[in-house]
Amino acid sequence: MRVVFCLWPNAAHLYPLVPLAWALQAEGHEVRVVSHHALEDKTVEVGLPAVSVGAPDMVPMGPGNPYPEERRHMAELSAALSPSGGDRDTWDVFTHFMLPSIWDFSPMRPSGEDSFTAVDDFVDFARSWKPDLVLWDPCFPAGAVAAAACGAAHARLLWGQDYFGWSRDLFLSSSSADEAQEPLAASVRPIAERHGVTVDDELLLGQWTLDPLPEAMRLPTEALTVPVRWVPYAGQTPVPDWLRGKPSRPRVALSLGLSQRMFLKGGWGHVPAILEAVGGLDVDVVATLDSTQLENADIPENVRTIDYLPLNQLLPTCDAIIHHGGVGTFAAAASLGVPQLITDTDDDHGVMAAPGEGMEASKHAESSITAGYVTSRSAGLRLNHRTQDVQDIREHVLSVLKDTRFRSGADRVRSEVLAAPSPASVIATLEALTAMRKGTS
Repeated sequence: MRVVFCLWPNAAHLYPLVPLAWALQAEGHEVRVVSHHALEDKTVEVGLPAVSVGAPDMVPMGPGNPYPEERRHMAELSAALSPSGGDRDTWDVFTHFMLPSIWDFSPMRPSGEDSFTAVDDFVDFARSWKPDLVLWDPCFPAGAVAAAACGAAHARLLWGQDYFGWSRDLFLSSSSADEAQEPLAASVRPIAERHGVTVDDELLLGQWTLDPLPEAMRLPTEALTVPVRWVPYAGQTPVPDWLRGKPSRPRVALSLGLSQRMFLKGGWGHVPAILEAVGGLDVDVVATLDSTQLENADIPENVRTIDYLPLNQLLPTCDAIIHHGGVGTFAAAASLGVPQLITDTDDDHGVMAAPGEGMEASKHAESSITAGYVTSRSAGLRLNHRTQDVQDIREHVLSVLKDTRFRSGADRVRSEVLAAPSPASVIATLEALTAMRKGTS
């Protein structure tokens, strides 16, 4: 088969697909990775052939872009829909984070022909290369349009919860909903109509969906789902000398995410308290934080700071990890059976704030999801940096390190992750579904 992966241009969207892309290549299938020029170097670095589309000088920012008119429209729709409780949190993640990423390349309100450059390039490539299967990132629905335009089978490849299908279901279930106003369809319609493609559930949600999350973490949707195991991968670096041997005392990793620090200008006020809490403990701490995240923080003697270190190198040497709750970091720790402490707050649907210039987040968009799953399995604890002081955080860290139930819970989570088919094992399913669906778009 000829298989295209297409994704929003961020390394956090690239790394989860690498094991599956490698597995396909190892079976003799041809693979291409289509994205914006901003991801070209990273794609080549992981050993995959890159096809770049769109204007090279355009800077994709997704939630980092203001989109004032679109955001006002979403606020009006949200007020009319009035989701509550957990529904409000999930809806806010969709409207504040996911839709702006889609708008970078599939604008709800196109400003001119330049708005469509990436999609036009992609459709031209698909019609020329003639893929059998397109696996597309839900933040980059141009993949579905290109697949439909060239007659390829196509499926979504998730990297987190299915906010897209869930939010569409929520909106359409409202008695006063106008289907023409449904945000996902409204965002995809301009590029679909431009290329003569019908907007329907199959275009918006794929002919099927590859889902790497444990079933208990998924949002309820009607999508046909093919489970696939999340194999942790990140951009690699040489293994440092100090990481090669077994540490002489317990080791704790501290990571607050690559994507967060790319887009957020603030929201790191809890870092000094975490570092103070682990300082003086009889543990080694490896903090993969950059200068912005470490601003105003004192570095204790037992803390080693490093801007970047792949978690699949670091975590096998660790007894616990403190992190921001992103699904990628959660999945890496879960796959390796490492207990987790996840920073999360009780802020009411406070996933996004925009004070002045730049963006701040009171919590990560996925932290409540991952923290809830981890604590439900006794695989770790939640750190509420709004309410817990330094002593509280210190006691939580010591508890996770000393209480064997957390290691047992982490082993249980690892078993749930490993229960899904490996990337190599799922290829036969992809071949069969592609043969059934190719040419039916």
